[in-house]
Amino acid sequence: MKEDLQLNKRRFLHLKNILENYTRTQRHLEEYSELLPYEKIQQIIQKQRRREEQINNIQKAILKEHDKETEVRNLVKNYLYTEGYLQHYKEKLQKNVLNNILKCQYYRKIQLENLIKKADDEEEKDF
Repeated sequence: MKEDLQLNKRRFLHLKNILENYTRTQRHLEEYSELLPYEKIQQIIQKQRRREEQINNIQKAILKEHDKETEVRNLVKNYLYTEGYLQHYKEKLQKNVLNNILKCQYYRKIQLENLIKKADDEEEKDF
């Protein structure tokens, strides 16, 4: 129970950050869209779509409506892609960016372990 509370607390904080970034970016896009090149606007729109997807996923996770198999698959995929990215660009990244990526990887690993543990616990209850 306490783990769920802590997990939801982290989810709410993450949701808050994503919403703030989404809102800020949307405001900047509305104000400065005439000044930005078309390619940059397209990049921003793609980033906003990813944020919308993240917002929906977090909401579902908080409400326990999330498909666990898809969540695990996406978590593993993101973890592996980020590991590959780090292998190629680790030396070129700024220290604070590298630290943020490593922190995200750490939380992904914890989240994955928790999901696997929950799945194992649920299987044991079924038997």
